[in-house]
Amino acid sequence: MIEALRRTGVRFAVLGVAAYLVFLVANLPAAWFGYALERSSGGALALGDARGTVWKGRGALAIRSGTAFRGIADVEWRCNPLSIFAGRLSVALSGSAPGASLRANVSLGFGGVRLQNVEASVQAASLEQAVPILAIWKPQGRVRVSADSFEMGSANVRGAATAEWSEAGLMGVARVGDYRLQITGSGDRAAIKLATLRGDLGVSGDGEWRASQPRVVQMTGRVEASPRRKDLEPLLPLLAGEGSGSSRPFGWMLTL
Repeated sequence: MIEALRRTGVRFAVLGVAAYLVFLVANLPAAWFGYALERSSGGALALGDARGTVWKGRGALAIRSGTAFRGIADVEWRCNPLSIFAGRLSVALSGSAPGASLRANVSLGFGGVRLQNVEASVQAASLEQAVPILAIWKPQGRVRVSADSFEMGSANVRGAATAEWSEAGLMGVARVGDYRLQITGSGDRAAIKLATLRGDLGVSGDGEWRASQPRVVQMTGRVEASPRRKDLEPLLPLLAGEGSGSSRPFGWMLTL
C-alpha cells in the first residue's frame, strides 16, 4: 500500500509541475515578444510599453533611427502557440497611429523576420519621426506599403514589397507627383526600383539594399521637372545636387 501511495504521489507531483509549467508558458510576459521582435529584426525594430502576454498583448512599435529608437505606432498582437513547434513564432499584428494604420502577419525566428499580407498606410509627414533625414525634405501626401511576403535576416532578404507615395509634396511644394518604390530581394541584397506614376516632377532610379547593411540604401537615377512648373526648380538641387537644366542625374546614399 505504501508503494502504491508513493507512486500516486509521484504522479500528482509530475502533474503539478506540468500544470505549473503550462501556467508559466501561458503567462509569459509581453516583454518576451519584444525581445523576439528585436532579435529577429537584427535590432531594427523594438517594442516599448509592452503589456499582456507573449500570446496576446499590446505595446508601442519603434524603429531604430541612428543610435535611438523612435515610436511609430501602437500595436496589438495575437500569437499562434503551436507555431513554436516549427521553430518560429507566428503573429497577427495590427496597429494604429494618428493618420496611420497597419495590418500584417509576422513570423519571428532566430534567422530573421518574415512579413506576410502587409497593408500599411501613413501620412508622409509622420515618417519624419522614424527617419529624421526626411525632416529636411518636409514630405507631404500619403504613403501606402504592401507586401504578400517579405523576409529579412542578417544574411539574406527575400520577397517583394511595394511603397506608393500619392499626392507627394516636398519643401512646401504641393502635389509634385505620385511615385512607386519596389523592393525585390533574392539573396544577400534587394534590388530597388523607383518610378513616377504621374506628375510634373519625374523621378526614376535603381538601387540596392544589402542585408548586411539594413539601414543603408543606395540609388542612382534621374530627376526631371516640367518647364511649366517654376515652383519645382528649388527641388532640383535638393534631389540631384547643383547643376543646370531641368533634367539632372542623382546619386543617393541614405542612412535610415
